[in-house]
This record gives sequence, structure tokens and C-alpha cells, in this order.
Amino acid sequence: MSQGDVMGAAEVVGEIGRIDAFPTVDELYAFADRLAAAHPGRVRIGDLGCSRGGDPIRVVRVGSGGPNILVFGNPHPNEPIGLATIRHLLGRLAAPEHDCLGATWHFVLCVDPDGTRLNEEWYAGPHTRTAVARHFYRPPAAEQPEWCFPTTWRGRRVGVPLPETEALMALIDSTEPALIASLHNAEFGGGFFYTTGGDPGYWAALTGLLDAAELPLHQGEPDSPGARVWAPGVFELPPFGQMAEVLLAAGVEPVAALGGGGSRDYSARFGTALLVSELPLWIDPRVADRTPADRSLAAVLAATAAEYRETAAVVAAVLHRLDGELSGRSPFERAVRAVLGNIPGLAAAKEALGRERPATLGEIFVEKYVWTGMLRLRVGGMLSRLLAAEAGTSPRIAAERDRFAAVFAEWCAAIDTGAPGRRVPIDRLVEVQAAAVVLAAGRIRAGLPV
Repeated sequence: MSQGDVMGAAEVVGEIGRIDAFPTVDELYAFADRLAAAHPGRVRIGDLGCSRGGDPIRVVRVGSGGPNILVFGNPHPNEPIGLATIRHLLGRLAAPEHDCLGATWHFVLCVDPDGTRLNEEWYAGPHTRTAVARHFYRPPAAEQPEWCFPTTWRGRRVGVPLPETEALMALIDSTEPALIASLHNAEFGGGFFYTTGGDPGYWAALTGLLDAAELPLHQGEPDSPGARVWAPGVFELPPFGQMAEVLLAAGVEPVAALGGGGSRDYSARFGTALLVSELPLWIDPRVADRTPADRSLAAVLAATAAEYRETAAVVAAVLHRLDGELSGRSPFERAVRAVLGNIPGLAAAKEALGRERPATLGEIFVEKYVWTGMLRLRVGGMLSRLLAAEAGTSPRIAAERDRFAAVFAEWCAAIDTGAPGRRVPIDRLVEVQAAAVVLAAGRIRAGLPV
């Protein structure tokens, strides 16, 4: 990809003003309504169906003719950069003077509005790791719309589509997209991308966006099992079967861990290319420290596995003491129990990755403060929300809420002291994510692999 292509992407993206908060579902829907009213011949809004909670799954179309490009917002509700990115890109592409790159764009404003509403308390800030954790929610795999697509593995049908997934399936079937851009974000560490292909020029252009924004590149392993490394910070987006075989070899039950197929699996028959951008909300230069340490990577990963199991034991003990007390209806309880179910597999996968080469200081930092720290903040935050929501129904739950609050406070203090991270301005994250999508769309127009 030439420098001209990069500059062309920057021209489409344009300038981005200061953004202090992520948009909520209602704010993004209202923005799209205003845009459609201002540009009735260019911006069209449709409903793909409803979420489990009754929210409409809305798609906004801009442009006409040429290849179809699908952009998915908030497939994971704790990853809201994409909501701000869609708002910006829609505003740019809706203006008649701006080029739609000869394509028809389909923006699914929010794939999971139900889960998003459970995160919205932290969207306006403060955007610190522990403040976010106290209002955090992430659904279990079986309730993640983008990982419930039906597919076949070893002759077995897997994946039970949610209503939100069925909405995406209908859109994919009706558009046969050339490109799906799924807007994700990491939390703490370095930025990286998943693609279905491409070439060295494309991969360098993607990571060049991180360099230009002064964001560190993720230096560790991809978080999708079995993913190949195309280039530093750019990984293959593997299909379900490829990930399942790696998990199975590590002793992990793949369907429980993954849920089902992804959008890559479902759109494969159309030859659809995919781009997933993973950008950090917080950064720390220590993630990129390549200095060899005096510990092997195998020992470091074994320590992570042990800390995973220790965290699981603490959380499981809380639930055990409350056996028969909880309502069983809370999304936070389902999410916490799903994390507990996944931890043995996560720990085994860490141990399976162990290598006897020296770990770097960056890898040690990432294992301690990104993977272990993130797990504790996530499950601890959701358990705290569960106990707070149901404390009024039982003195035992109220007592457990107070008991666990001290544990969670210790976990938060460890992060606040050791790795609070430096918050990345939202507008800078939007600029990188929007430019990555436009780069991929430009390659589609040029007939280049993505």
C-alpha cells in the first residue's frame, strides 16, 4: 500500500475534534436519526430485528453501488471505541462532498445494545482501569452475538444464534459483503489487528497508524488460539475450527470457550475479508520492553496460570457460601460463572504456550498487569455488581458483599499502584480505528487482498 493510499485514508477520515465520552446507545441512535433527516437521499436507516431485551438492531446505509462494506459496532459491549468511530465515519461519509470509496456502507450501530447499556455508567468517565472495572460487564461466550454464528466442526453443528446474531446473518446474506470491519478494542497494553489476509504493505500500513498515533504495538501472542502471525502486531483471524483444534489439544472444551462460529465462518462462502482492530484504552511503555529477564517464559506463564486459579478459588468460594441465596436471574451471575468455567482452560492454555527461552520484561509486565490484572478487575467488578444488586434480598448476600469488597479493593489497589496506565485520548483511538477501516475499504476498491 502506497503513501498515497495512507494519505487518501486520512483525507476521508478528516479531522477529529476532542471526544471526552463514548456515546451511549440512545445518543448514537439519535445522532443517526438527525443525520438521516439532514441527508434523506444519502443516509438510510433500517431495523434488522430486536435484541433479547427489545432494543432495535439498527443499520445505517450510506452510498450506493459497488462492493458492500459492513461495519459492526460494539460486538463486545465493554469495547466502545467503535461507537465513537461509527459516529465519526457516518458524519464524514454522509456529507455529499465526501467520497464513499465507490462502495455501499452498512453500519450496524450497536450489535449488543443490551450488554452495552450495562456498561454505559463508565462511558462518560472517569476512564481509569479501576473506575471502569466497578461498572464493567462482559457477557459469557454463549451470549456474545458475534460468537454465536452457526458452523460445523468435526461433523458437529455448533453455535446457537442469538436474535442479534440472526440480525447480522440476515444482513450478511442480503449484502454478500466484500469486507466486514468489526470494531473491537483492548483495554491495556498495545494495539494490534486481525485480518483474513493481505500483504506486507497492508500490514505495515495498519501498524503505521499506531506509530503515527504514538500507540505501542502489542508484542505478545495473539489472544485468538491458533492465529498465525502475519507481521508484528498483525495476526490472522482464524476460523472456528482452527481455534477449536488448538484449544482441544490444550485440554479445553472449544464450544464452551468460544460459543460458536464467528462472522468469518458465516461469511466465508462469499469470500468476505475481515478486519478487526484492537486498540488499548490505556498504555504503558513497559509493555514494549524487550530486555531479557532472568526467568523463562514458561515460568512466567505458569505463574499466570497459578494466579488465574487463585482468583477462581476466591470467587468460587463467594458463590459457594451463597448457594441457594442468589436469584439466578442476574446477567452478572451468568457472566461470573462463565468466567469461572473458562479459567481452567485459560490456565491450561497459558501453560501450553510455555517456552524455555528467557521472558522479556515486557512479557512479565503484560502477564502480571494485563492478563492477570484484567481478569481480576473484570470478574471482581461483575461479582461486586451482582452482590450489590441482590444484597437487599438477603443478609447473607449483604455480608458477602462487604467481605468481598475488601478483596476487590486490594485487587484495585494493586493495579492503581503497579499499572494504572496512561489513558489514550478517545479522539486518537477513533482516528486510528477509522483510518484502518478506510484503508481496508480502499484495498477492496483496488482489488487488493485484505
